Amino acid sequence: MKEKKIALLVDVDNVKIGGEAFDELYDKLTAMGDVVYCKFYGYNDRKHLYLSEVIAKYGYETAPFMRFKKRYSQLDSRILVDAVRLSYTKPEIDTYCIVAGDGDLIPLLVELKSSGKTVIDVNTEYQEMNYHMFDTHITLNKINSSNDAYTSRGKKSAPAKKPAKKAAPAPAPRVTTTTTTTKTYSKPAPVEEDYYEETAYDNDQLSEMLKDITDRYSELDFSDNSDIDKKVELIKDIEVLIDDETKKGEGLNSKNADVRQIFVELQNIVDDMKNAL
Repeated sequence: MKEKKIALLVDVDNVKIGGEAFDELYDKLTAMGDVVYCKFYGYNDRKHLYLSEVIAKYGYETAPFMRFKKRYSQLDSRILVDAVRLSYTKPEIDTYCIVAGDGDLIPLLVELKSSGKTVIDVNTEYQEMNYHMFDTHITLNKINSSNDAYTSRGKKSAPAKKPAKKAAPAPAPRVTTTTTTTKTYSKPAPVEEDYYEETAYDNDQLSEMLKDITDRYSELDFSDNSDIDKKVELIKDIEVLIDDETKKGEGLNSKNADVRQIFVELQNIVDDMKNAL
């Protein structure tokens, strides 16, 4: 039996798949074939430390989290773009395992299946909408069973509190007074652990443009010479977006590493499209 060549696309930002669940998924996939491509969407090296070892070991790709002011769904649209691109640039990949958030995957699944690809899903909380379109279903016993979806495996959990014993009321706290003209400053509140969930690029217009690019890209077939005008127009629009934002000091020149990575990926998509024409 021919060994499957598998692409694994995992939205770790919207799907709470922890370290144990990922290990279980990886073992089940490698029992089917060879995972030749893997990418984690919404990855943050502080938030998803449990993935750092496998990323370093196999050289898997990551796409940083993106938070726009206006959200359309819990589906990371970059998964759609990458899956379509891979189906044409890496035809040897015959199987796609997609672990995604809440959203309509059906157009993507139709495209992959019509190209002779096998599609696999996982029992996430978002599986029901697209369940009937997958060829194979993997059930993970460990999914959502632990709280390591956002922490390092090595991070120690806080010890459980013992039941409090009844005790006499505590004495009132001692107040120390001082006479000084020096201004006093309160200690700043600690930074929330999930600070990286804030908007990476708070720009409604840019959000709309990126969604438009993704939608237009997913509708085009780069395996033939159809819709050449639309393909050329899309390439030009992406190049103008990259150029305009970079000239503003954003885009490829942004001080935000995650924003720079978004535009690097857009440039890679342009290069892939040009090579396909």
